[in-house]
Amino acid sequence: MKNKVVALVTIMLVASGMNSVLAEKEEGHRDWGSGHYRGMGEMGSRDPARMIERMSRHLDLDELQQEKLNNIMSAAKPEFDEQRSRQEANREAMRALDVNDPDYSTKLEYLATENGELVAAKTMLMGRIRAEINNELTDEQREKLAARGKGNRHRHGERTPAE
Repeated sequence: MKNKVVALVTIMLVASGMNSVLAEKEEGHRDWGSGHYRGMGEMGSRDPARMIERMSRHLDLDELQQEKLNNIMSAAKPEFDEQRSRQEANREAMRALDVNDPDYSTKLEYLATENGELVAAKTMLMGRIRAEINNELTDEQREKLAARGKGNRHRHGERTPAE
């Protein structure tokens, strides 16, 4: 009898959890299948327009600054898209490798090296864009942005130096 009650409760909890996941997915929340949060928009929180909107609110950007930031992000979009498709192709090539292939290690090493180069290129692209955006901000806005960044790192679990 006790086993039946435990089994029934377990089934009910699992079913309840699945309903929550499905409901969130239908409403545009976290997509558990892909591991990426996309929110309600096509690109989710990484949508450049939404990023600029948030920066405008938090940093009190004027119209000229907003236009310049839009131009920076628009100019970088083709590079982002190219980078994304190259990284996706690299991931697919890794998934397609046959572990029984005698050249498996050599091919994996090549793809891993390529992946490192792609990550480095994306890091450089992000750094360049960050510098371009930084150049359009006032000193006060840079300070606000830096303070928000420190708060976000702490919130996401990164360790901060002991004071």
